[in-house]
Amino acid sequence: MPWLKLERRIAVVFVGLVVLVMLLMLLLVQRSGEHIVAVESQRQITAGRMSFEALVDQNRRQLELAATVLSRDFSFREAIATQDRPTMISVLQNHGSRIGAHAMMAIALDGRVIADIQQAQRPGEAFAFADLLKAAEADGRASDFVRMADDRVYQVVVVPILAPVRIAWIVMGFPVDHAWARGLAQSSGLDVSLIDAAAGRVLASSLPESRHAALAQAAPGVKDMSGELVLDGDHYQGVALPLGQQAWVILLHSLEKSEAVFKELEQALLITASGGIVLFVLGSLWLARRIAGPVNALAATARRIAAGDYSDPVAVKSKDEIGQLAASFENMRIGIAARERKITRLAYEDTLTGLPNRVRIEERLDSLGPTAEAAVVVLDLDRFAAINDALGHPVGDQLLRQVGARLAGQLPPRAMLARLWGDEFAFLLEGMDRPAVRAFAEALLAALRTPMEVGGQRLDVNGSLGIAFHPADGSGLNALLQRAELAMYEAKRRQCGFMLAEEVGPGPLPEQLSLIGEMRDALEKHEFILHYQPKLDLASGCVIGAEALLRWQHPERGLVPPGRFIPFAEHTGFIREITPWLLAEVAAQTAAWHAQGLDLVVSANLSARDLLDPGLVVLVRELVASHGLPPAALCLEITESALMEDPTLAQAHLEELAAFGVKLSIDDYGAGQASLAYVKSLPVHELKIDQSFIRSLAGSPKDAAIVRSTIALGHALNFAVVAEGIETEADLAWLRDIGCDIGQGYFIARPMAAAAFVDWIAARDLAFPGM
Repeated sequence: MPWLKLERRIAVVFVGLVVLVMLLMLLLVQRSGEHIVAVESQRQITAGRMSFEALVDQNRRQLELAATVLSRDFSFREAIATQDRPTMISVLQNHGSRIGAHAMMAIALDGRVIADIQQAQRPGEAFAFADLLKAAEADGRASDFVRMADDRVYQVVVVPILAPVRIAWIVMGFPVDHAWARGLAQSSGLDVSLIDAAAGRVLASSLPESRHAALAQAAPGVKDMSGELVLDGDHYQGVALPLGQQAWVILLHSLEKSEAVFKELEQALLITASGGIVLFVLGSLWLARRIAGPVNALAATARRIAAGDYSDPVAVKSKDEIGQLAASFENMRIGIAARERKITRLAYEDTLTGLPNRVRIEERLDSLGPTAEAAVVVLDLDRFAAINDALGHPVGDQLLRQVGARLAGQLPPRAMLARLWGDEFAFLLEGMDRPAVRAFAEALLAALRTPMEVGGQRLDVNGSLGIAFHPADGSGLNALLQRAELAMYEAKRRQCGFMLAEEVGPGPLPEQLSLIGEMRDALEKHEFILHYQPKLDLASGCVIGAEALLRWQHPERGLVPPGRFIPFAEHTGFIREITPWLLAEVAAQTAAWHAQGLDLVVSANLSARDLLDPGLVVLVRELVASHGLPPAALCLEITESALMEDPTLAQAHLEELAAFGVKLSIDDYGAGQASLAYVKSLPVHELKIDQSFIRSLAGSPKDAAIVRSTIALGHALNFAVVAEGIETEADLAWLRDIGCDIGQGYFIARPMAAAAFVDWIAARDLAFPGM
């Protein structure tokens, strides 16, 4: 939405903050003004009250002084003594007119009126304010505010007439009227009003007459009045004081006058704030544009980067914080572009050799189309694992780089070379027929035969090739690679250099094709596990060892039976990748059991490819040394068929292993083609009778005879004899009776995980040799 733009939000926020600050400032000034006015008004009330009380007291003293002067007048005293009323009236009138007194009376000692210039009381009547006379008799004189017969309030004083003793009283009164109120207001600085609270009447006031009605309405509650009083919309701070017994005086201070100063200040602040807000709005808009403009440019750059466009540099060149942000953004753009290039290179390039990788060659093949003729050639180096183990990984890596460079030099036009993984390379050849591909394969093998100088050592490197054609052998890279790999493994087995997929025969079933890739994943994801089956010394009944059996816990297929993948791994040559892992696991578990005091001999099976691998002996030596095992703690089981594939090389490797101290066993003896004459020449320690003979002992006298004779011949050649596949107590007893050394089978125990193996031993309470 338009109002969500950054520059507008910045302007709104800034202006909003300024308006808020201005409002808070105006509110603060208003509240402070109200407080100051209230405090000042209270001070004025207090000072005015003191001034009012002082003025009233001053008037009282003046009246008393004037009355005292009159009481000392000789002619007046003589008129009092002679009861000369006309003279008394004349003197009272003359004296009253001189001092402004409206009420002038002479009162006899018995309280009767002698003379009254107002004639409000006739001679001989009792004085209306007897309490004043009593106060005068007590104190010598008295004063008060009283309401006389004319319904007016007077400030009255009573003083004695002495001749020389008291002969009468003089009463003088000044009227409390508007003039009196205005005089006191002028002197005290407060408005003064006199009201009759009971009657609700204003008797005198310095306020304008227009306020008298409102003041009269407030009269009934005057006794409880405190604080603020509102008259016709004007606010006053006031205090009420009793004046005599019949009236109240109200002292008022106008708040409007005090507030006027602050009203002017508020107006000035309001005008200033309004002008400031206008200027701030303009400044905020300008600043917002200065900020939002570069930010918008950065946002545009960010959108281009998000879209994968890293070509345009950031256009902001300012030197402020936005400029610093833009510089950081530019560095980020450059860094991301570099990382993108690196990621792209890693996605399509092998980091070790710099050659294209599997992803790149797959994209190239897909781009050719479904009917294009092309060949996929897979190359796997011979003896690379042995070189890597013997000379170390740095030498192996350097060798792979040199091999990659040499292979790249053999590329024909419209061809691509990629490193798949490990020591495996692949070529994609476009537009070449079978004769041309065969010629290329022969030239490639010839180029590899030239020794390479790596790390100061001269190395002979050979390889085996498998070739698959597109689209005849498959439509996708995975299918072609699998067919080519099968051909390559067959070429290794036949030691013929290279083979075509079509020469190997029909491709494997889809499930087998899937197994090739899944077995690689299984190694990386630790899906392969080992179970252990106990081997029992039949004479003593003690567990003396165990056989490690490979299991595959597939995430989707579940537990894959060994018979479904081990033969396929042997056929494809992938067993060469599994065996090093298996031997490492067996060595580690054997070492762990020995540390627990279980001196077991653990057996592991080797395939024909393993036995013929030049790196086998080196691998076993390294594992034994790294785990601190005695060599005799490992027993390697070899089938008769593995021995017969290359008897000379097999015997050489067995002699090296035996010399090192590892125990050797002929597995499945009796099911293969090896003669006893050949077996006796091997440095093996035990014969393991094939389980097919053991399982049929009870029903086949011939098999029983074969087993009996095999045990006797084995002992004659100083071999220990193992019976595998014992499934009944009777078979176990018979084997023990005829002198079989070691038994193994489901009757004793099924294969189990390492932890369950220890629990099984503890449950049977079996003893171990050497404990």
